[in-house]
Amino acid sequence: MKVIQIPLNPFTMNCYIYYNDLSEKEFKEGIIIDPAVFTSSEENQLKEITDSNKIKIKFIINTHAHLDHILGNMFAKNYFKVPVLMHPADLLLLENANIQGRLYGVEFPSPPPVDEFITEDKIIKIDGAELKVLHTPGHSPGSICLIDAKNKNVFCGDLIFKNSIGRTDLPDGDFNILIDSIKSKLFKECNDNYNLYPGHMEITNISAEKKFNPFLQ
Repeated sequence: MKVIQIPLNPFTMNCYIYYNDLSEKEFKEGIIIDPAVFTSSEENQLKEITDSNKIKIKFIINTHAHLDHILGNMFAKNYFKVPVLMHPADLLLLENANIQGRLYGVEFPSPPPVDEFITEDKIIKIDGAELKVLHTPGHSPGSICLIDAKNKNVFCGDLIFKNSIGRTDLPDGDFNILIDSIKSKLFKECNDNYNLYPGHMEITNISAEKKFNPFLQ
C-alpha cells in the first residue's frame, strides 16, 4: 500500500490518498482521507495525483468534521462520485460548517450530506487493505482513527501529532478524554511499530510518541 500526503488549505492540513500501488489492475483502488482542498490549484493537484497514478477512489472518509478537514468535501464528492463516510458524533459540527467558516473568515461550499455513518469496529475494505475504524474522541466527539493492521498504518486525524496532541480547547473538546483515547484505545489496539499519519505536521510512529511525546509522559 502507498500513502500520498498532501498538505492543503490555510490550515496546512494533511490530506491522504491510500491505495494499492502494486495492483496489476488498470486502475488502482484507494481511498481519500480528509480531502480538504480550498483553492482551484489544490483541486487540480488532487485531480492530477489521482489521474496520473490511475487511482480509482472508492470512499471519501473524514477523520472528523472540523473546518480544516471538510473544506473540500463538496468538490471531492462531485469529482470522484463516491460515498462520504464519517462518524455520527460529529454530525452537528458538519451541519454547522459554515458557522465554523465564519469564525475563521473562510468561505467555502457547504459540505454534502454524509452517505454512511461509520462507527467503532467498522471495516473499510479496499484492494490490498482492510481499515478498522477506532472511535477516538477528545479533539472532537466523532474523531476516528483508521487502522490498517496488515500494513501497520494508522490515519489518526488530529488525535496525536509528532511530540504533540490535538487541540482540546475547541467546543466539545476534552483533554482527559483525548489522552484516554490515545493511551487506552489507540495504544491498546496498535503496538509500537505502527506508523502514524496525522492531520497536521509530519509522519511519526507509536514507538517515538511513547518515548518523546511530552503529553504522554
